[in-house]
This record gives sequence, structure tokens and C-alpha cells, in this order.
Amino acid sequence: MANVAILGSGGFAKEVAELARLNGHQVVSCYSVAAGAFETLHRGYLAEMQRDRNQFEAVVLGIGATDRRSLSIRRGLVDWLLENRFACPAVVSPSAVCAEGVVLGPGVVVAHGAILGVDSRIDAFSVCNSGSMIGHDARVGSNVVVAPGAFLGGNVSVGQNSLIGPLSKVLQGITLGEDTLVGVGCLALRDLSAGQTIWPRFDQAR
Repeated sequence: MANVAILGSGGFAKEVAELARLNGHQVVSCYSVAAGAFETLHRGYLAEMQRDRNQFEAVVLGIGATDRRSLSIRRGLVDWLLENRFACPAVVSPSAVCAEGVVLGPGVVVAHGAILGVDSRIDAFSVCNSGSMIGHDARVGSNVVVAPGAFLGGNVSVGQNSLIGPLSKVLQGITLGEDTLVGVGCLALRDLSAGQTIWPRFDQAR
């Protein structure tokens, strides 16, 4: 399909590179602050990516997020890719289920075992990680990371730059504003305004 470069070099980048290959692309180079898992393909970072842009046809973003800091770094890289007009295809696992009417923006990652319900929409550069479930008619804004095993019910709306933690649940019809964070295993029972956070209660060892 296309020769692609991967931006990122950690574990999530390995997963995204695999998805790119399963989508018929060839990963020809890696750009990151360190070589990480891509020693033989590493070419440098953003300046080198600009320099080499005639050597590949598209870029896949292989940087995930686990907190607000990493999500902000990811947003900066998304903006850089858009400003410099790199083509960024969506990559979708063959084992994912994308129902009728699903719309995926550029740069979206849909990992193994994810299920996207009828008429759901995933905007640019968002991630539906392994085993996540997106209900019918859900709307997921740009640069949202839906972590492994998370569940979004039907007609849920998630604003841009948000993080839905592993095994968390957002019930049907809930609206989450942009920059919201739902912590690991949490249950969102009501709407959240922009910038709000839900954290789990941790049991204390005795």
C-alpha cells in the first residue's frame, strides 16, 4: 500500500508498526528521540523526518498516553504533523470490528479486539486500544486515547485531548468535555466538564 515512517519508538510504537504492516504498509523508517525498539530503522527526530520526507509516503503516530503530560506531548506531535502536512492514514487491526457507518479520521489507531458500534465516529489521531468497546453513535474527539478494555456506551461524546483509562466505563449518553481524564477502572455516571478528572479509590494494604 505505502511506505510509512513511524513516529515513536516504544512499546506502543511496536504495536502500531504491526498494525501498519497488517494493513499492507511497509515500515521503512522510525523517528524518535531515541532508537528504542527500532534500532535499524531509526533516522533521528523531527528535523530528520522533515529532511527525509521524500523517502516515505505517510506517517503513523506510535506514541500513546497514560496521563495528561504524555497526552499533551502527543497533542504537540499531532499538531506538528498537521502543520507540516504529512499524510497520516488510519490503521485498523484485522481482528477489530468496525460496524456499519463507522467513520475514522486520519491517524486513528484501532487495535486488536476493539469493537466500534454502528455509526460511531472516531476523530483524527485518536486511539481505540486493545479490547476497547465504543457504542453506537458515540463521538470521540481528536487525540483521545481509549485505553485497553475501556467501554463507551451508545451516544457517548468525548471531547478532544481526553484519556479514558484501562477497564473504565462511560455509561450511555454521557458527555465528557475536552481534556477530561477517567482513571483506571472508574465508572462515569454523569457528564464531566472540560478538564475534570475521575480517580479510583485505592485500597490500602493491611
